[in-house]
Amino acid sequence: MFQYRELGLIQLYQIGVTLVMSVLFWGYFLILDNLVPGFSLMGFSTYLEYFLAITLGFQLSFLSSKQHDIFSVTSGIMESHRFIWPHMVFATAITFMFAFLKRDEAISRLFLFTYIPLTYVVLVVINRYFALNILRRCLHHQSQKLLLIGRPEELPNVESLLSKAKLFGLVTAGMLTEADELPEGIRKLGGPDDLEQVLDTHDIGNIFIIGSPRDRRWLGGWMRLAEARGCRVSMVNDLDVFLQRRLSFFRCDNIDMIELREEPLQNAINRMVKRTFDICFSLVVVVFILPPLILLVWIFQKLQAPGPLFFKQRRSGLHNNPFTIFKFRTMYADQCESSRQVTANDGRVFPAGRWLRKFSLDEFPQFLNVLDGQMSIVGPRPHMPEHDEVFEETMAAYRIRHFVKPGLSGLAQIRGFRGEAMSKDHIVRRVECDIEYIETWSLPLDIRVIWRTLIDVLRPPKSAY
Repeated sequence: MFQYRELGLIQLYQIGVTLVMSVLFWGYFLILDNLVPGFSLMGFSTYLEYFLAITLGFQLSFLSSKQHDIFSVTSGIMESHRFIWPHMVFATAITFMFAFLKRDEAISRLFLFTYIPLTYVVLVVINRYFALNILRRCLHHQSQKLLLIGRPEELPNVESLLSKAKLFGLVTAGMLTEADELPEGIRKLGGPDDLEQVLDTHDIGNIFIIGSPRDRRWLGGWMRLAEARGCRVSMVNDLDVFLQRRLSFFRCDNIDMIELREEPLQNAINRMVKRTFDICFSLVVVVFILPPLILLVWIFQKLQAPGPLFFKQRRSGLHNNPFTIFKFRTMYADQCESSRQVTANDGRVFPAGRWLRKFSLDEFPQFLNVLDGQMSIVGPRPHMPEHDEVFEETMAAYRIRHFVKPGLSGLAQIRGFRGEAMSKDHIVRRVECDIEYIETWSLPLDIRVIWRTLIDVLRPPKSAY
């Protein structure tokens, strides 16, 4: 009952916006053409093309935003502005692109330059003051009673849904619960066993089950009673609460399935986009930045700590497969084989090496690992296999971070969880950031991480040593 009533309101909103834009366009056209002295708009068919461009541009932007929350239509002037503005900008861009391609001299630029801001202002005002009231009237005749079943402590989790229920014409009649005290405004009609009696006496049209009952066998009985009395039933899926983790729900081959998390990089196109970006970015660094940096580091090492230019070490990569990582050597040549993490004021690091580490310049050879496909620019930082064994004892989900290629930087690093892992909480927070990255990857997110990392390189945090 919630899904299709909300979808219907959103579609009604789209129709309403189209009507408003149509009335404004042709009304404004007639006013300028007939009532303004010395002003004439020629060519109805030309203006029809521009009307279609503006209207379709707005609707395409609206649909591409995957708008599903009817309450986002309005809640204040600034909220209405933020809702309308991107759609209006997109529609304007489409319109002027159309005008540029046509090189049309017949269309009045004055008309377009005044109609578009006028439409923006009118839509913001309508969204703020009229939209929800009009939508409420559309469902006023569908008013029905809503019965809640569950525990009062679950009510805050469904507060927004209950607010929508009022918009949808659903009036809360009361609640069936084993608890004695309920929030103000909600009446107790009995316990879970009293459903049949309540349905017979209160003309209930909809049942909303909030949370799984103490005895899940009750669910089957409730469903049978609801169908026998002609009631619609909605139920909160609290499996993620039961399992204490976010879940991904989807259909495959007409089978409802659940996975423990979203993984955008399981999409081959997404992996291709990420890999292409990695290669293009890394090539620029390897060709233009790495050569002079190699010369500078070689000079520092020659003066203060002679030995190999690069430090090579085994790290855990994609699917926990080991690979050799490259870094500029920042320790004395006879002290850099230990697996012990570098600490503040570590005596193994030569003076210029501290400066290289502080500004993360020692990490630049890893762009070679990126070009070779062993790493990505953004991803969970790779650890040594022996450190992985220690860290996974701290957090059960630790190995999830190996679902993607390790990176030069990541969410954990830009949020301050970089360098030495000094506590159990530090490790947990770092892994949580890595898992969040895996579940929410996008190219804009990679770009944001890179930008924040560049800022940290120029202004190193205290954890950089």
